[in-house]
Amino acid sequence: MDLATSSRRNFLKASGAAVAATSLPLRWVRAEDVSPSSKPKLRFAVVSDLHYGQANTPFDKMAGELVEWINKEKQDKGLDALFVNGDLVNDTAPGLVILREQFFSKLKMPYYCIKGNHDYVDQTPGSPSESWEKVWGYPSNHTVKIGDFVFVMADSSAPAKSNIYLAADAGWLQSQFEAHREAVSIFVLIHIQQRKHKVDGWPQHGVSADEEVPKAEAVMKLLESTPNLRAVFHGHNHNETGVYVSGERRYFFDSHAGGSWGAKRGYRIVEVYDDHKAVTYQINAEDNGETSRHELNTPANP
Repeated sequence: MDLATSSRRNFLKASGAAVAATSLPLRWVRAEDVSPSSKPKLRFAVVSDLHYGQANTPFDKMAGELVEWINKEKQDKGLDALFVNGDLVNDTAPGLVILREQFFSKLKMPYYCIKGNHDYVDQTPGSPSESWEKVWGYPSNHTVKIGDFVFVMADSSAPAKSNIYLAADAGWLQSQFEAHREAVSIFVLIHIQQRKHKVDGWPQHGVSADEEVPKAEAVMKLLESTPNLRAVFHGHNHNETGVYVSGERRYFFDSHAGGSWGAKRGYRIVEVYDDHKAVTYQINAEDNGETSRHELNTPANP
């Protein structure tokens, strides 16, 4: 049995209840039973799907609220970084520059943006939004290191309005995992889930084109065979706020920050402590509440 097949058969959806130790070799328990006493050595937020510029939505208001939410997290509990996991805008290349200049410039912590399927650049020579790198200062496939931790941000977007959800570049991902094989932990951010749309219990809106599914499964195999990969974060599915488990890896969703549909708007927090214990939970920012809380306790270098 190959790794991909094994991963699918071992698939679980975790909803906050404890998962038996016999199901997963790595420890997985209810985080509400854990009260870390020390200050996190790393605390970051993941948010996605702002869809700035979408018609018939109060997109300026929602962008402003996002900045307020994240700055309040920084003020109240500290925040080392924010990762904006795709669909920053809604098919409007100039909106990327507006977000950068009018909204994200007010963030009180470093932030990093991952390209989503609605994040089109205009490719006009000399345009302020002619490329992802021109807007944000780094390419759409990008890796950043924060302390002992590595964040790999992979592009899964297609050309403008092609309506195809792409697999991430497995070759590039592998090069990054090899370059950081000694890192304490790797976190991966990919806007679109790489498991096929509605297969083996996974939600809708995954990679689905016939020519892309085998490539995406190769990405899944790579993710699930990288020993120090701690977790994978996806956006794109506005209804999802929880975690899926496949091949002993956790795949987290964070609802949405804007747009016209989905669950309550919000974002995800991850806290890592000195003993490598990690806690992650979803913030329902509309109701100022916390949901989908889990402890992720994985050896630093299995």
